[in-house]
Amino acid sequence: MENEQEVIAYAQHDPEAFGRLYDKHYQPVFGYMYNRTGNAEVAKDLTSETFFQALKNLHRYKPQKGKKFKSWLFAIAVAQVGNYYRGRSKMFEVTTDAAPEIVARDDFRPDIAYRMGEDADELKEQVDLLCKMMKQLNQKQQNILTLRYFSHMTVPEIAAVMKMKEGTVKSHIHRAIKKLQVLMLEEDEQKPTQKEKKRKRLRLPSAI
Repeated sequence: MENEQEVIAYAQHDPEAFGRLYDKHYQPVFGYMYNRTGNAEVAKDLTSETFFQALKNLHRYKPQKGKKFKSWLFAIAVAQVGNYYRGRSKMFEVTTDAAPEIVARDDFRPDIAYRMGEDADELKEQVDLLCKMMKQLNQKQQNILTLRYFSHMTVPEIAAVMKMKEGTVKSHIHRAIKKLQVLMLEEDEQKPTQKEKKRKRLRLPSAI
């Protein structure tokens, strides 16, 4: 079976071979886009643009030790998200209710560790709350947390995507998690009823 580097070499001279790369990486890229935008249609558009840019610039890709094609592709995806937010006022935003079949899939749910009961409404409320809290982080922190806990990337992979040192990535993760913990605590303290105060909280990871 051909390895990915061989497929890339073919695709650099034969655009039809790029389809194999598209098939392999579409779902991870779409999952990242969806988790960053909360909008299925926008996620599809940004994913398509990411692969278009990847195909157009594939001749520039050169394999490097410690930098996989996946990291190169996600660097393009992160840039597309940045473009989206800079021009966000021009786009129509819908809620996650527009794509229940995606939200229901385990691989698109946030996996920042939490323990929940069997109440689906409570789970949805917690997911919505997490998304709300993450929007209060800066764009760099949102990108890094999404890559780490939604796209399941390692710190070295994120460092390659974001063009940062691994230690810097770890620092951003720690600071973002601490800020989320503070935001969640403030949210909990502002709840008007005792019943709501007893609701199980989202449990954020304390380590990378």
